[in-house]
Amino acid sequence: MSELSFSNKKFIQKLGEDTIYTAKGHFKACDIRRTCIRITIWTCAIVNIIGLIVSNPVLCRLLSSVSLLGMIALLIWDSSENKDYRNRHKQAAEKYLALHKEIRKAYYLDYISQQDILELSNRVIELDQNCELEIPFLARKRAKKAIEKRDSEVDKWFTEE
Repeated sequence: MSELSFSNKKFIQKLGEDTIYTAKGHFKACDIRRTCIRITIWTCAIVNIIGLIVSNPVLCRLLSSVSLLGMIALLIWDSSENKDYRNRHKQAAEKYLALHKEIRKAYYLDYISQQDILELSNRVIELDQNCELEIPFLARKRAKKAIEKRDSEVDKWFTEE
């Protein structure tokens, strides 16, 4: 075992930063999908209710048709995507978060072998290669914003100097 050098600490910090941003991105992908589905359902329901209330039969049919088409589009969109989209993103996020916690633990150790650091690095690389899920742009942007805000729930140990 050797004392954790400055370059090793920086490398571990970089691994920690990469894993937390990826984990948060996967969690945000779940949140965005859930929000989109919820908004679409409520919008279609409200348009349908307005269509029932309106006394003009042509407008009533038009609004009901728009609502029906919206729900059909939602069903097609949700089923055309890979099954269990949110569940798969959540599982990937949990894996990255667990690895992030191990990396954080290694960062605070006084001594860690080069082999252990290499093993952590290889696990990050393996997880990156095995995770075939793409994090949407908006999810990445929201994850970055959530991590970097002042009162974030994320422990920013990887930014320590």
